[in-house]
Amino acid sequence: MRSRMAKRKPRLVWRVLSALLLGFVLIASTSAGLAFLKVKQTADAFLTPLDGERPKPLESMKPVNVLLLGVDERKNDKGRADAIMLLSFNPKTRQATSLSIPRDMQVTVPSGEKTKINHTYAYGGVKETVETVEQTFETDIPYYAKINMDGLIELVDAVGGVTVDNPSAFSWNDRRLQKEYEKGKIHLTGLEASGYARMRKQDPLGDMGRQIRQRQVLEAVGMKLAGPQLLTQLEKITDVMKNNFTTNIGLDVAAQLAQENQRGFEQLKPLKIEGEGYIASDGVWYFFASDESMEQTKQTIAKLLARS
Repeated sequence: MRSRMAKRKPRLVWRVLSALLLGFVLIASTSAGLAFLKVKQTADAFLTPLDGERPKPLESMKPVNVLLLGVDERKNDKGRADAIMLLSFNPKTRQATSLSIPRDMQVTVPSGEKTKINHTYAYGGVKETVETVEQTFETDIPYYAKINMDGLIELVDAVGGVTVDNPSAFSWNDRRLQKEYEKGKIHLTGLEASGYARMRKQDPLGDMGRQIRQRQVLEAVGMKLAGPQLLTQLEKITDVMKNNFTTNIGLDVAAQLAQENQRGFEQLKPLKIEGEGYIASDGVWYFFASDESMEQTKQTIAKLLARS
């Protein structure tokens, strides 16, 4: 039964997807010769259209949605879409929004059944998740990008680790890592960065503190992807992307998105869905978005995408 599928701990959030995409565009624009051919081959490897879909060219200066998915995939388990982010861009107005969709939010899938939105990936892959988000927010989503979130560990290692400024000391202990994180500037491996970005209970700011640490890690990755040392790690980075990253955004479309929406990326405005969580009549805990918040969110996205 769909609604009774086991809960999974959410992995890292959407920003790594945009970091990967923008880093990929940067490599393509700054590389030459064999390096560019390597990137082009990698792009062909992870270019995965949805079922029955043909590659979509991007009309110049057209407002557009991109759905970013962070998926917890394991051997013999398709996993869940535990990080779901809808990015909306309007290059004409130089505006962009990001909507982080709660993983436990109850939605109605195209077949009419109700379930948690992060379960849609397990049922019908990217296609069903995209269609459910389109139906829920009454908008068209032509593009998606998906990463297996364990790939972030490999990506951090591929760029030689990252350095962050830890605001408060804490301990982390799970089946893969036991570590004391000291306050101040610390250098992290991929596994250490994962633990750093996931901790919530010991943070005095709670989930807000976790979001700050997630942003630190992903911005540090982005800086490495944008740095001149990138080309020395090109093969490792492209291999990580090839093994963990899929999208229906072609190289030319990715470059156009990055170029036309640079100002929007820099001034990205986050949207938040308000609501409450509780156990429903089927015995499962859901997040229920308020009608007022949903209507306001849909109107904000529609207004941003309207041509001007």
